[in-house]
Amino acid sequence: MEHELALNILMIIGFLTVSVFASILLQKLRFPYTIGLVVIGFIAGYLALKLDYQRLIRLDLTPATILYLILPTLIYDASINMDMKALRKNIVPILLLAILGLLLSAGIIGGLLNHFTAIGIGAALLFGALISATDPVAVISLFSEIGAPRRLVTLVDGESIFNDATAIVLFTIVLSAIHSGIDTVNVLFFNSVVNFLWVMLGGLLTGTVVGFLGAMVVRAQKNNVILQITISLIMAYVSFITADQLHVSGVMSTMAAGLMVSLLTSNQIAHENHHFMEHFWQFFSFVANSFVFLLLGLTEAHNFSDPAKLLKGFRLLLIVIPVVTFARAAVIYLLVPLYNRFAQKEKISFAYQTILLWGGLRGAVPVALVLAIPMDFPGRDTIIQITLGYILFTLLVQGTTVKSLMALLKIKPDKSYFDYHSGVSYQLNFPTEPLGDLVTSRVLSAFKTEGFFVTHSSGDPRKAYHLSRGQKHLAIDAEQTGFTITAENQQDLTYGRKTLYETLVDLDHSVSSLEKLVKSPEMSKIVKVEDSHETSNFMLSKHLNKSLISLELRSNDKNSVITELVELAVTNGLISNRDQVIKDVQDREAALSTGFEDGLAIPHTKSSNIERIILVVGIHKTGIDFGAVDGKPSRFFFLVISPKIQVGPHIQLLADISRKMVNHDRREQLLAAENADEVITILK
Repeated sequence: MEHELALNILMIIGFLTVSVFASILLQKLRFPYTIGLVVIGFIAGYLALKLDYQRLIRLDLTPATILYLILPTLIYDASINMDMKALRKNIVPILLLAILGLLLSAGIIGGLLNHFTAIGIGAALLFGALISATDPVAVISLFSEIGAPRRLVTLVDGESIFNDATAIVLFTIVLSAIHSGIDTVNVLFFNSVVNFLWVMLGGLLTGTVVGFLGAMVVRAQKNNVILQITISLIMAYVSFITADQLHVSGVMSTMAAGLMVSLLTSNQIAHENHHFMEHFWQFFSFVANSFVFLLLGLTEAHNFSDPAKLLKGFRLLLIVIPVVTFARAAVIYLLVPLYNRFAQKEKISFAYQTILLWGGLRGAVPVALVLAIPMDFPGRDTIIQITLGYILFTLLVQGTTVKSLMALLKIKPDKSYFDYHSGVSYQLNFPTEPLGDLVTSRVLSAFKTEGFFVTHSSGDPRKAYHLSRGQKHLAIDAEQTGFTITAENQQDLTYGRKTLYETLVDLDHSVSSLEKLVKSPEMSKIVKVEDSHETSNFMLSKHLNKSLISLELRSNDKNSVITELVELAVTNGLISNRDQVIKDVQDREAALSTGFEDGLAIPHTKSSNIERIILVVGIHKTGIDFGAVDGKPSRFFFLVISPKIQVGPHIQLLADISRKMVNHDRREQLLAAENADEVITILK
């Protein structure tokens, strides 16, 4: 028993080893990784048959392996990375192709195969039902490799995920019709509608409930990355298996669970945790893709090992390939123009239609369906042969040429998110390019800290970046001394501008702190530096109020200090919405700490319920941990609460505080101050 277990583990490690070296080699050859694995698996299966290596001969792709082990991982990974805005905009053509298109394709394939071959109408329709579904496993992995435009990816991925439910229902209906007899067609047609709604909507509902429960656990432990990763893995499999046991679509359930978790937790998880989560699912997706396509290659080799069967299958494929391709072309070139005729905007171009035709690969899901056909079904072996043969054709012929076809049709990867989403922009120019680079780097870092995913537009010579967090999308384009930030609406643009301003304030403080070094005796030996008078504007002096100054803060942690400072403003009748202001400041601190260097902290927020800027000053003699950039305790606290409309004065006040507190002597004087009047005198 132990020996058998060791051999199984060794085989798994062997598969992973082959996958790693294949990935390196195929990347150098610029050959699609997943399709290359099918070839490697086919060769391995052929050699195993020649050498009579039974352990590898007995190993092939089974319905259970696909449905319960591999598919949940790949669908969940796709769902948490799905662009919801793009999906919502394209949901009509996706459902049109996934439902009506699949039914039309299955009917065409069944009718033509029955006419041109000896395959009976029942078996032909059964084959049409399972082969018409473009496969999410094959499609998602290929399009992510070749860098297809986002809208095209959404159309192909969306169709491939949604038409799985249609294919399963139609497959089940045809099997029932064959067993029940032709005279029950009317009843079966009625049942098909009910079954389809149950499978589709039941899967969505199941996944939504499971995803909601998982999201609540993640939100309760939002700083525990190990728990978050574990929950995401549980969601993938529990959603699929639960739906399957309820006889609804596991694919739809897993997709819904992933979307639900992503929507409810995108703003709750720290950027570092997002980073770990992203890499975890990249790893799992790599492993799942590696196994499914290696096993698919092995299965193909085993089923084509008999020369007589191979010859018979090859002759049938000469008919099957043009028939299935014709059916796919009929669906695309009939339904998509129909959609374009009624679409107000965002029409699907002829080039995209052609890629939808040629990029509709088949893979693991049709294999799972065909292997689920009962053993006593007439013509089962023939259906299996032509299914595997056509899958091999789509992977090795269509899959390897779709990128060249995209180039021929002049379809290029998106440069950024806003190449297909309109937006509003804010532009800024810097005096020098190095300064622009510095600001861009710090702004991107600030967005990452606030939980945004930042991706560089690959293949773009510009410094172009796409930033996303949940449903919020921004883009940054930095070229030489120019800097442009783009958002979908004015509200998001204001958010982006605020982050930019706060970054500039932080930089201003950091650069100003170099003054001590520049004027130090060590530097004066290198170059003579003339003293300059400290300059500052009047913002800090304008807002100082001795009733809002505390020299003896009692709190010993960040949130308590914030609460104590806000309470001081509440006591003076300046704030009515106490709890909301405390929450806003604490949320702002959780996203991006305002603990600066040298013991200074400037927590701040904006509120719609105040008419003028409120400045509360607090001093903690020993200091507390406030997440300062230098890791030292913070002792000086300046709480700034501004009206939402006063963006400029808010930023000016933050900058003035930073400049004033750079002075070391001033900080020492503040620590020694005995009353609020002394604090005001020192700061003025």
